[in-house]
Amino acid sequence: MINISNINNIIWKDIKISVLGAGKSGLAATKLALSLGAKVLISENDDFIDITTTPNLELETGGHSNKILNSDIIIISPGISDKINIVQKGKELQIPIVSEIEFSSWFTTSPILAITGSNGKTTTSSLLYEMVKNAGYHVMLGGNIGVPFSENVFSERESGQLNTVHILELSSFQLEHIKLFTPNISCILNISPDHMDRYDSMNDYLDAKLNIAKNLVTPAWLVYNAADAALETSLRDRHRTQLFSRLPNQQVNYHVNGKKVYSGSNENPEILFYMDETKLRGPHNIENIIAAATMANLFGIKNSHISNAIKDFKVLAHRMESVECPLPLHFINDSKATNIASTIAAINSFDNITLILGGKDKGKSDFSELLESMKGRVKKIICYGDAAESIHSHISSHVNSYMVYNFDDAVLKSVEVSEDNSTILLSPACTSLDQFDNYEIRGDRFREVINSLVKINE
Repeated sequence: MINISNINNIIWKDIKISVLGAGKSGLAATKLALSLGAKVLISENDDFIDITTTPNLELETGGHSNKILNSDIIIISPGISDKINIVQKGKELQIPIVSEIEFSSWFTTSPILAITGSNGKTTTSSLLYEMVKNAGYHVMLGGNIGVPFSENVFSERESGQLNTVHILELSSFQLEHIKLFTPNISCILNISPDHMDRYDSMNDYLDAKLNIAKNLVTPAWLVYNAADAALETSLRDRHRTQLFSRLPNQQVNYHVNGKKVYSGSNENPEILFYMDETKLRGPHNIENIIAAATMANLFGIKNSHISNAIKDFKVLAHRMESVECPLPLHFINDSKATNIASTIAAINSFDNITLILGGKDKGKSDFSELLESMKGRVKKIICYGDAAESIHSHISSHVNSYMVYNFDDAVLKSVEVSEDNSTILLSPACTSLDQFDNYEIRGDRFREVINSLVKINE
């Protein structure tokens, strides 16, 4: 067992580390730990993992044994709940239990710009990456966006790369076991119900998100959305905060007026960019843009680098992505929308919509929350998958609703019932896990079904 409050004085050679979970983040943490000279046990629930063991690397599969309790430190992967028995035993023995994000942060002195929120994390992180890159920095993007932080820290240490900036997209899961992690600039975009199958309450979910600024000390900054009531209530008394908002506000660095986004004070504003210069659609994306710009500005990036990044930025796959098709319909792939708030944001960006909803509910979702945004915009609903019946029961009395189970049938039905020039919007408000391994595969299947329709009509 180690004292992580004295982390800089720890000699890692032969320190015993257990890594729970052999996914991407677990394997990356293992790689970093081994490079430090530590002895690592990877513990995985699956029965088979293709990993070559070494004298310093042990593997157990098929569950988590008491071997883990013989560790100096436990690194828990984000997909594993700390409610499981072995983690509870570790807590009782006072073994330090940390996230992969926490562990990685101990081994870099480079600036860290970190972003969390219920929605918009990937777009904001990717956009911030481009802004900082435009200014000439060596930038590494990681966390929840695909490349584990441990992988980037390992690469940085191996290469000796100077002038590096780490940009991290962070989920609530990754923020659950934070001890010392202190980004130079943290940002919380928004808070709405999500992952209620993991958390007992919204307060528990919010607390996990707030861990991003748990150790905030000068000169670090916390950026947050002035329009988010939950954040405003929780953070209004915090020091070193910078607000962002689409609305004119003397406390923000950027604001919207008409079709323009301005930088600077309301009395002497400077045009940052015109709305039609960005491919990102919808009010929520304007907030993402302003959040990224605010972080870049605090980091010292010039407005010219910020505006060029905004103008050049391409829409990310599965996030309100237009799917080209010669049929007289507009297809939008928003498969990443796995909660109600993100679906509402998508609905508010289009008109004359046939909306595809469904998949696997994350738990405790009230789909009637969609109704207000649907007024005047959504003409028909296609409900599919495990959540189809629940969705249908909430909305069928308010809008034309069709219920199917199979995803392909949902796409075909949407085409069948839609009038010419309608927007067929896949924005499911649920995870994909009833029929697909992830939202990317679901979004790819959306494209494939559309392409098959094109071939039929040729």
